[in-house]
Amino acid sequence: MHRDTSTPPCGGPFRPNLGRAPIARSAHCRLQCVFITCFNHDFRFLQQMLSYSEIQLHRAETLDEADFLLTVTGSKVLISDTVFLDGSWVDALEMLTCVHPRSSFVVTADSVDIGFVGDAVDRGACAVLWKPLDWARLMRLIRTVHEAALERCNLNEAIMV
Repeated sequence: MHRDTSTPPCGGPFRPNLGRAPIARSAHCRLQCVFITCFNHDFRFLQQMLSYSEIQLHRAETLDEADFLLTVTGSKVLISDTVFLDGSWVDALEMLTCVHPRSSFVVTADSVDIGFVGDAVDRGACAVLWKPLDWARLMRLIRTVHEAALERCNLNEAIMV
């Protein structure tokens, strides 16, 4: 995945928003999120839903890209599609547990995916984003799992002192 150097610090490149002026972004986002998916339309839809919030969404297509983006953005939330180019939610959760243990994991699912959801939660997923996505629930869920990840980091620092 190539990074666009013309991308502002918060949000994607400035593009017209359905014929209107570009969406203004603050100079600094408080919350970064990585979404691992091979479906560009799912990413764009989620990004559009979050465009007026202080949540910046980054897209990864592979586990290596997700690892890189989690590291460079400082993101504490990984949202995973059920499957992507080089794996599935199981692989994403395993990578997150090994490499970014204080981060939160969220999996997206359709109603047909109900069979694996219990397994995902049992293995450590913090939440499930059910499709079709509800804007209010999406915002609340991302903020909640982000806060939980920050609390884990703060607790770890307090223990280390």
